[in-house]
Amino acid sequence: MPELTKQNIIDKLNQYFTQYPYVFWFDPKDQFSETIREIEPQLNGKVYTAHKNHQLETKLALRNDKNNHYLVHAIYDRPKINLDLLADMERYSKIFSADAAQLIVEELGLTDEQLPFVKKYRSYFAAKARRKDFKRYWDRDFISKPEYGILAAITKTEKLEINELLMKVLSAGLEDNQYLDEFNKYNVQAAFWQLIADNFGYTQANPSLLELLCSIVVTYCSDGHLPQQYYLSNRINVQIFIDRYADSNRYADDFKYYTEFVWNKLDLKDAFAKSSLDDLSKLPLFDDVNELVLARLRDKFSQNRVTDYDMVMTTIRLMTDHTRHNFNATQEPEYLFLEQAALLFNMQLDTKDDWQEELQDYIRQDYQIDQIYRLCLLDYNRIQNTDPYSEIKTQVDYYYSTQLDSSIKQWNNSFDLQKVDPKFRQEHFYFNHVQNSNERIVVIFSDSLRYEVGKQLQDELDQNDRLSLNMNYALTSLPSITSFGMNLALPHSHKGMSYEKGKIKVDGQSVATIKDRENILQSYDINSRALQLKDILDMTSKEIRQVIAGQDIIYLYHNQIDVKGHETKTTNELIDGVEKAIKEITSAIQVLRTNNVSHIIVTTDHGFLYQERPLEDTDKINLSDQKYDGNAHTRYLITKDQLTNIKGIKETTMGVSLANDDPTHIYYPSSKSVFVSRGSSNSNYAHGGSSLQEMLIPILDIKARSNKSQAVPAEIKLAMANYKINNYQMHLTFNQVKAISNLVRPARYRVYFTDDKDNLISNQVVIDADRKGSAIDRVISVTITVQKQTYDYNRDYYLIIENIDDMSKTTYTYSMDLLQPK
Repeated sequence: MPELTKQNIIDKLNQYFTQYPYVFWFDPKDQFSETIREIEPQLNGKVYTAHKNHQLETKLALRNDKNNHYLVHAIYDRPKINLDLLADMERYSKIFSADAAQLIVEELGLTDEQLPFVKKYRSYFAAKARRKDFKRYWDRDFISKPEYGILAAITKTEKLEINELLMKVLSAGLEDNQYLDEFNKYNVQAAFWQLIADNFGYTQANPSLLELLCSIVVTYCSDGHLPQQYYLSNRINVQIFIDRYADSNRYADDFKYYTEFVWNKLDLKDAFAKSSLDDLSKLPLFDDVNELVLARLRDKFSQNRVTDYDMVMTTIRLMTDHTRHNFNATQEPEYLFLEQAALLFNMQLDTKDDWQEELQDYIRQDYQIDQIYRLCLLDYNRIQNTDPYSEIKTQVDYYYSTQLDSSIKQWNNSFDLQKVDPKFRQEHFYFNHVQNSNERIVVIFSDSLRYEVGKQLQDELDQNDRLSLNMNYALTSLPSITSFGMNLALPHSHKGMSYEKGKIKVDGQSVATIKDRENILQSYDINSRALQLKDILDMTSKEIRQVIAGQDIIYLYHNQIDVKGHETKTTNELIDGVEKAIKEITSAIQVLRTNNVSHIIVTTDHGFLYQERPLEDTDKINLSDQKYDGNAHTRYLITKDQLTNIKGIKETTMGVSLANDDPTHIYYPSSKSVFVSRGSSNSNYAHGGSSLQEMLIPILDIKARSNKSQAVPAEIKLAMANYKINNYQMHLTFNQVKAISNLVRPARYRVYFTDDKDNLISNQVVIDADRKGSAIDRVISVTITVQKQTYDYNRDYYLIIENIDDMSKTTYTYSMDLLQPK
């Protein structure tokens, strides 16, 4: 209550006390107890609360105190004179009365015109807490429909934004809804349903939340196969509500629950079964729609082919790139698996006559076949229920196996290790890339980091403008195994590598341990170290600086992929191991960069073959009828004995591999076949043989800068516009100013319209500014739906472009040029 109102009552009562010993205030509904308690300290008399059946007690109490004036607060109707025991006292006292509704009007800051409204809803305004809520949520726009103030106060909805109001009401459930109960209790249910009718066109004699929800969902879907009785007239506002509901973090669980509820109640699966794939792909509303879309997509895969390839890819990208990812996150791998499978089936190796031509094509593009297959397996392993995809997975495995076999056979038709240029031989790594560095250099050797994995690492690191990247390559010797690759990368004298009793020696020294390798390094540069990469990751910055202080060359050994490849617990050990390896190497680079290491090289000892197609007898080379000394490994055999009359194998010598005159034979399959060997733990994962996948290794040269990132978020600007809202479906075009690069990083923007009070009047569209290519490739078109309601032509409206990451905003001023809704 405003201070002036209380003071008026206080002044009036104190004036009466100068003339009368008692002032009677009859308050049968006990509406003024709070007011009296508040003003009592400022009265020139005492307050006595009188009850209906205690009149004699009241009379005695008042007469026993002759020294004070009394305000008698009688919580009952004034009795007829023949029943009024206090009638004699009332004759020489003053009767006071106050209009509770008028006091409430003044307390709430309303005008006198709202007095009938307050009287009508007296039961709601009886409690101080409810009056407080009403005052908090009241908006001047409610003047013509003040009941909206009660709706806002009950639901605690700011400015009674219709979409927020309905989401709040739905959050209380379809049955025994606390908000509807309160609307009914305080007689504002008609106002609520009228608000719903005005905004969505839902008009029923006996409205219900269940029917409203079904109507909203069906209208949003707007499919001719759905129940016609549920269609609402105002589809624009329905669309905005669903868009807002789907985007809401607060009500995400409610949205998921209710869409599934409507799906099942109306048997929408049968209705949508008649819809086209194109129509379905525009409805990311139900989790179950995704099942229908995915089923249609799966039907496009048959016999290692994809029919309607462009449509399949467009649909997949539409479903995965929707501005609202309101389908279950666990379903995304299904789309990604199908996308990778389609990409794989759309690729095929060209025939090459020369291994060097095949090598260059692989470096440029063909490595993607191996990478896509691996990513396909990664997504497949993340699918919760793989049964519907198992047939496509089988096709993927067999198609890749065929491509792999073709690649390896083609490679070995002409490959000769002796003809590899020395600058591309692994044994020259130290001298070509390390020895002549004029700054400290750290080399990360990640076991089995084959070329395509190195390319993925390069792509991910390329987003950091504080790193300068250059991808080189080398070819391993044979066999392509760790004991050769790791040690060939050490410094050594001419013909300093030797093979004795199954082990490599460098300059006559054993290199069985990391300490042995460190000794070799220090024999060429005393300021050298060799460590495990995990040791660096486990160190504090202070410890790292102590380790690298004064060092010129540091070799860090990492074994994530190879160890997982040889494990047999699950089929996805290797695939997950690759992803983990990339993350660990990326973390190590960041740690090193922040500890004053500016030059890093990432390389490996060898690559690998991996396929999940079960090996058949025709894939195995049996050496049981051969007499030789040595053990046959999956992809190679080292022996001093000559093998005879075996198809499908090729040979080189240890002398060729180690640049000496050792005549020991090295045998390897000329295809993807494997030797039948003892002790092989995982025949799907193999290395040691002759193939691009096993022998081609990445040498990723990284230069790090200590300065802060200069990369800026990609900027979008509104293309030509007339700055008038003249359609409920506003088609807007934006230009991404610059292409994504190491100086321009991807950004996400939220675009929407508001009025001049910051009230949202449209749905919100998310734009991913992540495009590369020319200016024409960076044109982004979106449609923003403006809410259908009454607008003021004299007010300004605004298009807001909000950067989701830093919340910065760009604002364009619009005028309203829409016909007013009828």
